Amino acid sequence: MAVGIRITKVTPVYPYQVYLQWDVLNPEISGSYTFIVTRSASSEGPWDTLIDGAQNIYNYIDDLRNQPINPADGKIHLFSLQRQIYYRVQVIPPNGCAYGAISDPHPLMPELAPLQSGLRRRLQHDERIIFARLNGVRIIVLKRRFWGVRCPDCYDPITRGLTREQCLTCYSTGFTGGYWDPVVTFGRVNTPINVNVQTTERGVQENAPHVVTLLDIPLIQDKDLIIEAESNTRHVVRHAIRTELRRQSVHQQAQTTLLEHNAVEYHIPVDLRAIPPIL
Repeated sequence: MAVGIRITKVTPVYPYQVYLQWDVLNPEISGSYTFIVTRSASSEGPWDTLIDGAQNIYNYIDDLRNQPINPADGKIHLFSLQRQIYYRVQVIPPNGCAYGAISDPHPLMPELAPLQSGLRRRLQHDERIIFARLNGVRIIVLKRRFWGVRCPDCYDPITRGLTREQCLTCYSTGFTGGYWDPVVTFGRVNTPINVNVQTTERGVQENAPHVVTLLDIPLIQDKDLIIEAESNTRHVVRHAIRTELRRQSVHQQAQTTLLEHNAVEYHIPVDLRAIPPIL
């Protein structure tokens, strides 16, 4: 099957930024994928190029501070109900296919009635304030790689399986680097009610289930990692659900399992000083 691409998230980060996220479909080829991101005030174009030739990324933050969509206004007003912005993402696979695949135009704001649209923005804004200033903690999200350069140390191209469990090249993901660049956000971590203890062939394993509520960006999936910044406690996402308003996400909740401190995921280097929060 041919490679494809789908935009999974376009949401405003008030007051001046827009967050984009996408998935690569059918990424069978090992190697670096190249991306082109464009923006327009119409779903039919013309399209302005935002980035051209970026490799191995899964998201992009469009800073509209100095890029007015409507010259008459002189500035961007993301709360406006009368302005729409569209984005497209193009992927060029490692085999050098000149055109690759281009996503469908994705609007900034969902097609909601004015009342629901205003309520959604208000809920998102209030939750960001609550998490950042009141009952939230700094959280680092590490998105797991599902495409890119296959691990040269443990990936078997014949069986398409891994030959090592504690690989420090791919961190047991099968792709070099294991996870994409970290994103810092805010969320709330619930204390587990109980700790499950299981006896396996490898010995006794403890399982401490948690529930982590966080903002709706970045969009998380099963097997992603969530790190509590203050304690470096690391969780693996087992199941992610989103709170929605008319099928449009407001925030997300992850059921996670606390990783044991000897897990290979604790070897992933994360430098908090080099990562500004997304807000």
